[in-house]
This record gives sequence, structure tokens and C-alpha cells, in this order.
Amino acid sequence: METTPAPKSRKTPLLPANDQQLAALAVFAAQRWQAESWLTLRHSTAAQFLQQAQAYETAVSSRQQLGAARPIDADELLNLDAQIDETLYRVKNRLVDKYGKKSAVAHYPTVGITKYNGAYVLDRDRIRRAAALQTLVKGLSTEKITDGDYGLSFWQPIAERYQQLVGQLTDTSGAVSKAVSHKDTMRDTVETVLSSLAKVLDGNYPGKQDYKAQLRAWGFQK
Repeated sequence: METTPAPKSRKTPLLPANDQQLAALAVFAAQRWQAESWLTLRHSTAAQFLQQAQAYETAVSSRQQLGAARPIDADELLNLDAQIDETLYRVKNRLVDKYGKKSAVAHYPTVGITKYNGAYVLDRDRIRRAAALQTLVKGLSTEKITDGDYGLSFWQPIAERYQQLVGQLTDTSGAVSKAVSHKDTMRDTVETVLSSLAKVLDGNYPGKQDYKAQLRAWGFQK
């Protein structure tokens, strides 16, 4: 009487949670499949899966490169924010010198300064702050206080760079969101095919040792 092979126990998941590791497994298994013509799936071919695996690997790499660019822009923006907050009082002082302490406040909006939590500042929201800096630059000319160490030559480069960085960070954030969505969709496809391959190997190699050897050969286990 034939005995049914004992179920194969798995101590660890066959598919890694890490995107890089999953992409590496997918490419390895796809390349292995090219030489195993006996193995077929109804929903994918070896050639199709190789393209999908390579595309997923590229998507993972692109997502990481996009994400890596964000801290650089964010750090520079933080430095500019600190510089703006530390030196804005000099613009206020120029207005006080010109109009007097009581009347100077009425001219703050001309240079983009608004009241927030009891303090007169440039808006802390970065998109609105970028616009406020443009107002500040125009306002300095309107108020004819463009000269000096903290006049137009100081604020104009800050306003231009701030607007550029906010635009880049916004674009990058959008690109990262799209890249993540694209990558996650591809991951689902890759996981489906890899799981199917493992099941076919499971069904064709009922012996525990043979099955484990095949998992190693296809890259599922080391």
C-alpha cells in the first residue's frame, strides 16, 4: 500500500517582504524558468515573467532613487526656513525706521508678513511661504528699502531658491506616490507568479528533500 508523503513544513515564508529581496528572487526564478520548459502556467509564460520581474526590479530601484532625493531638498528647505525666521526682523526694523513703530505694522502685508499666533511672520506653510517671499521681494521695491545687507540682494536669491525647492519637493512627492503605486501593482503580479511556481514545484517533487532542493535551485531558499 502506497503511503502519502507527509506535508512539507515551512519555517519561513517563501516570499520575502523586502522589495529588493523579492525583486532579486523574481529575476533569479524567471531566469531559471527559461531553462525549465516542462513547467507551464496558464496565466503566465517564462518569457512574460522575465520581463515582469525585470520591470519590477527597475521600479524598485527607481522608487528608492526618488525617495533618496527628498531628504536633500527637505534639509535645504529647513535651513532656508531657519534663515528666514532669523532675519525677518531686519525687514520689520526697516519699516519701523521709515514709518515708526505703530504705523509700520500696516505696511507688513506689502512685504508678505502676516499675523500668526500673535506673531508677525511669513506664512509657515511652505507653498504659501514661497508666495510670501515673492511678495516680500516686490514689497521691498515698493517700500524703497532695497539697499543694505538685508535688502533686495539678500532676499531675492532666497525667494528664488525657496520657490525652486518647494516645486522640486512637490514634484518629487508626486512622482514617489506614482512610483509606489506602480511598484505595488507589479509586486502583486510578481508574487502571484512566484507563488504559482512554488506550488507547481511542490506538486512535482513530493519528496521533502527533492522539494527543498528545487526551492534552492529556483532561489526560494538558500
